[in-house]
Amino acid sequence: MKKFLYVAMCLVMLVSVTSCENWLDVNTDPDSPTNTVVTVENRLPWMQYYYMYAWGTANTRANSAAQMITGTSRTGTIGRQSLWNPTNGVSTTVYQNWFCGAAANIPDLITKAEAEGATHYIAAALIIKSMGFIMMADLYGEMPYTQALSAIGQNGIVAPELDNGDVIYHGCLADLETAISYLSAPQEGATATPLSKGDTWMGGNVDQWLRLAYGLKARWLNNLTKTSEFDPQAVLAAVENGPKSNSENIIMKHANVENSTTNFTVGDAYGPNVTWDSMAWGTGQRLNRWYVNLLTNFKGSGVEDPRADKLLPSAMYKATIGEDGLVTSYEWIRDCGVDLSGVEDGWLKNRLEGGNLNSYLTMATKDVTKAYSTADIIKYYESVDDFVAAAEKYYTGYPDPKSDAVIKVSADSVKITYHAGTMYVDDTNPLYLEDIKYINLNAAALYETYGLSKSDMCSYYDGGKYSSYSNAGAAGLVQSTGTFYGRPDSDSDILTYSEMCFIKAEVYFNMGKKDEAHKAYTDGIKAHFERMNIRLQQWMNAGCNVTERDLNVEFAYSPMPQADIDAYMASAAVAQSGAELTLSDIMMQKFIAMGVNYQNWNDMRKYNYFKNNSTWGIVYTEMAVPSYRTQDYSTFASDPQDNAFYLRRWMHSTNETGYNSINCNKAAEQYGLSGHADYKLWSIPVWWDRE
Repeated sequence: MKKFLYVAMCLVMLVSVTSCENWLDVNTDPDSPTNTVVTVENRLPWMQYYYMYAWGTANTRANSAAQMITGTSRTGTIGRQSLWNPTNGVSTTVYQNWFCGAAANIPDLITKAEAEGATHYIAAALIIKSMGFIMMADLYGEMPYTQALSAIGQNGIVAPELDNGDVIYHGCLADLETAISYLSAPQEGATATPLSKGDTWMGGNVDQWLRLAYGLKARWLNNLTKTSEFDPQAVLAAVENGPKSNSENIIMKHANVENSTTNFTVGDAYGPNVTWDSMAWGTGQRLNRWYVNLLTNFKGSGVEDPRADKLLPSAMYKATIGEDGLVTSYEWIRDCGVDLSGVEDGWLKNRLEGGNLNSYLTMATKDVTKAYSTADIIKYYESVDDFVAAAEKYYTGYPDPKSDAVIKVSADSVKITYHAGTMYVDDTNPLYLEDIKYINLNAAALYETYGLSKSDMCSYYDGGKYSSYSNAGAAGLVQSTGTFYGRPDSDSDILTYSEMCFIKAEVYFNMGKKDEAHKAYTDGIKAHFERMNIRLQQWMNAGCNVTERDLNVEFAYSPMPQADIDAYMASAAVAQSGAELTLSDIMMQKFIAMGVNYQNWNDMRKYNYFKNNSTWGIVYTEMAVPSYRTQDYSTFASDPQDNAFYLRRWMHSTNETGYNSINCNKAAEQYGLSGHADYKLWSIPVWWDRE
């Protein structure tokens, strides 16, 4: 933290030389960039951006713990989080972008705003400050707060104390009230800079800032359900002042732009979606089977959600390549999700117990024969016949039978000849044969993965604008349509009407008012359908439904027909009355509607994952223990009925422990731990998560 002054200066320099479209379309001061010169309207957008980048990274990493996202590597940061075998590599990016990019600028912005009476800027700064520090408390438990921003400057506190989460929550809720009072009146300065000049989220709409403040208040007060401080009426009162329709959602817009200017903390381009950077830039992330089942078989209902094609990526397979090198026929395969806990049909063990997933498929440009030894096959499959059946399922049955793979079985091996156009794993290890069904989340961006065009965000693996080395791209063979929340220009939903509905449903349900809860629950589902359709229609209008090779991907981008939505709402996937409604129905539908938002993990911890609770029962049903939870260094409890069995928080970033180890140790020692490096820290609930 003692380096914050220099980081703040870097931000000032960035403000003076950088411009992007959309949220960076603000005036800049090219003269003498110092922390005392930069104007409020030039500092605010950078605070908004760097908070959002921290939030976007937290979204991916927290949702890996919440069983939405996993990694192809069992030892990588995301993979280990999803297997509840965590590593503190998860902690750094969120910490850096919040403290170094956003929080370091708060004191100077407030000082500058006070001097000119720009009280709406003070309000915005207090709201962003609250959002960032609440996120720190939710993820890490304890964090420098009351002394944190005093660490800036040569005479600052170089080793600030860590405050407990309740101190952070109470301070942030108080700051919200101050912000609300400022926003409820005109700016005090007669010539104060209008908020519209610097606000990239809401264009200076003060009413929207008020809705954000009240909506955040509802969210944070509702996080306190387990505590003695929980006040359901206060939550409901705050909800009533939050967004009341999708037109009042608070959204950060993004753009798929070819832009050489990058984030100084991690080097990612400004412009693209902040969650895409951590979730769907490369090919290493996949979705979990539990999440996929929410969309394809909600609670065993057998009902497919109309949102499935939009939220789950699909890829072309069983393709035939013509003499001109272009794909002529193909089928679509939609992601089935990686089963972290079960055993696939015909398998001896869980897929990840055998090894990492393959993150990269190769397109055959001519006949390729691979020999898989029988000895290797029976390490993973129940029999050679089961292996052959899998090969037939994914590599035969092409629209053009001449493209079917040729499978030959002998005493010691199975040989498969893949024809041109086939996407396959270029390896003779039979473990990888079926990895084609786990579709990567990657979506191409103009800057970071050399997308084909602004409207074609489909993944072609090795990128390039039909370059000689990009065989799949040259053929037009789509290897991922991406996902609604993970494209370069996907919106970031900061706060939505749908979330307000689900908070109301949850509170009413816990109050025993099931009819009121049922109405709010169904309103929340409908609101999410409507919210998605708004964005989907925008993508259709931009021509995203057709790739640059004129191949149709409309199913992934088109709005959902109202008839399909109505049928879903009347189906067994949706509780049809208050008497039928369960807390599980509310929270699992909320999980879908929140998208890739770290609040999902807050909710899941609050209701104890799949622990059978005497008050709520099992809230997150159909979830199970990851099979490959090695816990090499873990001291997690072994019983799923023990709260310490589950992942409850993050360890501190090495940025904090390196400069402030004494205070980090003190924070850990209050739980009887040996210090900040004690691995048991991962299983210690944050303050609002304790029984």
